[in-house]
Amino acid sequence: MTFWLTPVALISLMVFFCIQHPGFATESAGIESPAESIDHCYPPLVQPEVWTHLTRVNNQVQIESDDVKLSNNQLASFDGAVQVSYRDTLLQAPRASFNQGTQQILAEGGIDYFSAMLAVRSQQFQADLANNQVQLTEADYQLVSQAGRGAASVLTASEQHIQLSRASFTACPDGDNSWALHANRIDLHANDGWGSAWHTVFRVKDVPVLYLPYISFPVTEERRSGLLLPKVGSSQRLGVDLELPYYLNLAPNYDMTLTPRLMTNRGAQLKTEFRYLTEAHQGLLHLEYMPKDQDRPELNHRYFGHYQQLSDFNPRWRATIDVTELSDDAYLTDLGSDFVNPTDTQLLQQANLTYFGDQLQARLQLQGFSVLGDYDKAYMAVPQLDLRAAQPGQWSLLEFDWQASYAHFQNNAALIDSAHRLHLEPELRLPLITPGAELVAETSLMHTRYQQNSQQPLPDHQRRVQRTLPKFRLRAQLNFERPLRSGLSEGIQTFEPQVQYLFVPYRDQSAIGLFDTTRLQDDYFGLFRQNRFSGLDRINEANQVTLGATSRIFDATDREQFRFSLGQIIFLRPPTEQTDPHQQNLAGVESMLAAEAMWQWHHRWFVSGGVQYDSDNRDLIKSNATLDYRGSDKKLFQLNHRYSQAVSDYEISQLGLLGTMPVADDWQLVASYYYDLKRSQTLDVNLGLQFESCCWAVRLVARRQIVAELGRTETDLVAPSRFDHGLSLQFVLKGFGDNAGFAVSDMLSNGIFSYRRPYLLNN
Repeated sequence: MTFWLTPVALISLMVFFCIQHPGFATESAGIESPAESIDHCYPPLVQPEVWTHLTRVNNQVQIESDDVKLSNNQLASFDGAVQVSYRDTLLQAPRASFNQGTQQILAEGGIDYFSAMLAVRSQQFQADLANNQVQLTEADYQLVSQAGRGAASVLTASEQHIQLSRASFTACPDGDNSWALHANRIDLHANDGWGSAWHTVFRVKDVPVLYLPYISFPVTEERRSGLLLPKVGSSQRLGVDLELPYYLNLAPNYDMTLTPRLMTNRGAQLKTEFRYLTEAHQGLLHLEYMPKDQDRPELNHRYFGHYQQLSDFNPRWRATIDVTELSDDAYLTDLGSDFVNPTDTQLLQQANLTYFGDQLQARLQLQGFSVLGDYDKAYMAVPQLDLRAAQPGQWSLLEFDWQASYAHFQNNAALIDSAHRLHLEPELRLPLITPGAELVAETSLMHTRYQQNSQQPLPDHQRRVQRTLPKFRLRAQLNFERPLRSGLSEGIQTFEPQVQYLFVPYRDQSAIGLFDTTRLQDDYFGLFRQNRFSGLDRINEANQVTLGATSRIFDATDREQFRFSLGQIIFLRPPTEQTDPHQQNLAGVESMLAAEAMWQWHHRWFVSGGVQYDSDNRDLIKSNATLDYRGSDKKLFQLNHRYSQAVSDYEISQLGLLGTMPVADDWQLVASYYYDLKRSQTLDVNLGLQFESCCWAVRLVARRQIVAELGRTETDLVAPSRFDHGLSLQFVLKGFGDNAGFAVSDMLSNGIFSYRRPYLLNN
């Protein structure tokens, strides 16, 4: 039998149907229906036949039962498989009654309620339609689209208010009582999206561990000011390290976090972070201040500041700001930072205004670097204006491009303390490109003028310098491929030979300072660059041919399984002997042979490597090799080695070993180890053990890291390397705490050397 009621009469009955548990309800991402399981921890809550009812959009209340009795047109009694459905909700009970006079509905005897968000089992359901209120007793509830369940002795709901008496909540699945919250009373207010709880007890394995007389929490995703989870750690360098962040919800589009930090070996510190978001702008301002460092009292107060902003004024105009500043060179190695690696020696300070036109692109830039440690200060570009225009197809196949640049450099610590640079470069290109072949010919004229100033007298040939260089480049590449068949598998092998001729005549550039120029990486792709230096202060002489080839193998799904590249520069005329006083800063190998390789012989195993070799002197310049196994995010292994003949005037040869693997149910072991083969010492060691179940997780990490000696005196530098030992403990309750950054691979990124996969096209 089916009994119909008007939707107006029972609107208040449906108030309960939109209940979300306080602070844990979020939008369902990727859940197509409640009939699906949340994850492996939770079985499906809503059976397919129930889901069919929920998907029937019906704005009228429909009551179905095996039998119905009417008395004086006032009382309707329903017996046997009673189902009350409305829109996307369903109520099931063995019996129910509706009183027209009192406007009440009563259901008893094992009630099941389902919606897209909630599943509830209760002993009694009562709806007072006149007062827009419903009440359930002995209710057990579980969230459908996320982890969370609980119970309440009495659940009362009205249009804007929900109250639970003697209620509990946990994110653990059925049968697991690892942790739970218990409260005498919970009030939820739909109008402001927040709730309150009185006399709350947090229990672990039914053992009370924390009592809170009052707490407030979000019912929806609405933010509110309050304390966040604390962070606790320990190390030799800092002692016990405690952070207690407090969140301030200042407005819907901006907020602030204040974080007092106490380090027993150093003292107190305050961190502040301000974020904002508008239609055109988004940014972050992070400040740290320490009035006195007990371990470094000579430094007085210490501070760190980081500001970044991105502004999109319209589709053609964009502005960016990225500035980092600190009080002293040793700040990062002593106190650490969430924004900068402790081994970094340069902090970027940059602001850009960019215009994106159809044919013209322009960028106005202010750039500087804060140099840490015993290194020469860098020049600031204040300002630098770059223009680039492209006009394709002006003369049939010819393309005409031009670029111009003006920069003003300053560095009070250098002999040339300021300089103006103007650069003009028109270019003609003839590109002939097909899927099987490419031929690009281009020629340009590079003209650069310098006005260099100094506090000391400079000769005329150094104060005003101009340089004009023609350049011609011809590059050709062929793309061959053939099918591969091996048993049941198919694939494609490619062979991509390329040749480049580059001509740039010699010019004496020794009178020009180094303002934004350094030697670039000489890998395989670097062999085909037009200039082997960054910036414009040096343009290398060239009368050379570069030969190279790449071969790849792809499987039937276009996944790259193998790649090998080999190339070398052949000089048709030996480079002119240099008399440049800056040559020691630009020194590199001219006769370079470079090779790179990657092989994925199994879908879980990768090997990759690269080498740069001085073919004239038969000397190895750089090399790297990596062996990777990636079974899953929780089962991976990497063995790596890197060698470089000169990094900051040091020869390095380092071996790394890292990996993670499950050692038991819910237990994970993570470790990383890096060793300096040249100095026979350990650089970085991390060992972590993590337990993660369906409702909680704990991580214990021990580490030993070498301490960078930035900001130390020469006496400190000759002393043996210093190491810092630390131990950290992290605890997360699923659905109650912030579990961001609790992935296993996250532990592999916390050391000096972070985990990186080799470069693959199918990454």
